[in-house]
Amino acid sequence: KEMKKFPEVIVLLIFCTSSFGIILSIYPAFLNDAGMSDTNILYLYFIFGISRVVSLALAGKFSRKTSQTLIAATISVSVGLAVSVISDSIIMFAIALILMGFGFSIFFPLTLEIILSKTRRGISGKIIGAYETIFGIGWAIGPTLGGPITQSFGNESPYLLFFVIGIGVTILAIMSRKKLEPKRFQ
Repeated sequence: KEMKKFPEVIVLLIFCTSSFGIILSIYPAFLNDAGMSDTNILYLYFIFGISRVVSLALAGKFSRKTSQTLIAATISVSVGLAVSVISDSIIMFAIALILMGFGFSIFFPLTLEIILSKTRRGISGKIIGAYETIFGIGWAIGPTLGGPITQSFGNESPYLLFFVIGIGVTILAIMSRKKLEPKRFQ
């Protein structure tokens, strides 16, 4: 019930977690089909992990302008998905994964901060549980849609689809900038 106060955050969160689910589940097969060796796939996920760690280390700085950072994160994930479609080398795939690693990592702590800052402390545990439930829904949606879309329309199709959805979600984030700022306490 409390989560209904945050429809914009929920939409952004479902987009991001769905995309993240695809990157963790079917993207390695996509990389393999694109000619990446097992070793190169491991290197790419290492680079992805490093970009996530660096982004998380900078989360405090990024949180000063939460809405702008969330817009940048959504653009970053979307562009990373698009770059994946046109990639033909390990360098291009690395760029795609660095972009997505930044977007995914910075997204989750900032959206949780928005929700918790606008929620009574007495129900913060319930809110975190609801947040994680939405997180899980997104993780389920991504691979559940991505697999059949790949089978029906080709290897690049889920990444193109999620890129287009990401552009729409970015527009929503731009229009909802004020709602995407946490309540700041003095």
